[in-house]
Amino acid sequence: MNKHQKPVLTGQRFKTRKRDEKEKFEPTVFRDTLVQGLNEAGDDLEAVAKFLDSTGSRLDYRRYADTLFDILVAGSMLAPGGTRIDDGDKTKMTNHCVFSANEDHETIRNYAQVFNKLIRRYKYLEKAFEDEMKKALQPHLPSSFLKHGWQKKMPTLLPLL
Repeated sequence: MNKHQKPVLTGQRFKTRKRDEKEKFEPTVFRDTLVQGLNEAGDDLEAVAKFLDSTGSRLDYRRYADTLFDILVAGSMLAPGGTRIDDGDKTKMTNHCVFSANEDHETIRNYAQVFNKLIRRYKYLEKAFEDEMKKALQPHLPSSFLKHGWQKKMPTLLPLL
């Protein structure tokens, strides 16, 4: 008995189900993209808000919500102790953050408007934002928070949110 190979149809591809396809969790790629766009937006917070609104469809804000708010509050990703991970590399940091903002009421109000617009547009970010603010309200604040005048900016920022 000779075994003959069965004929194979050409042009068929193996299809994988979408539920089986997993995306890698790469917060550094997300950070690089976000920081580059924020730095290109210039000094105008309205342009920053438009950039954040437009990139929400391309970037996965739901998956990287912690990284997003770390960047908007501290200017870069934060390590578990509350220090900036990329403190030495200026290309991985942005000046469009609450830490770099002036301590006057008008500037802090403009940052609060950016947060409000972002949370109104993407409702699922509300929980992650609350968690970020709880982290910032801890009684033992990390040294990076204290160094950037967070204690003076926080009482101005919270009532506006």
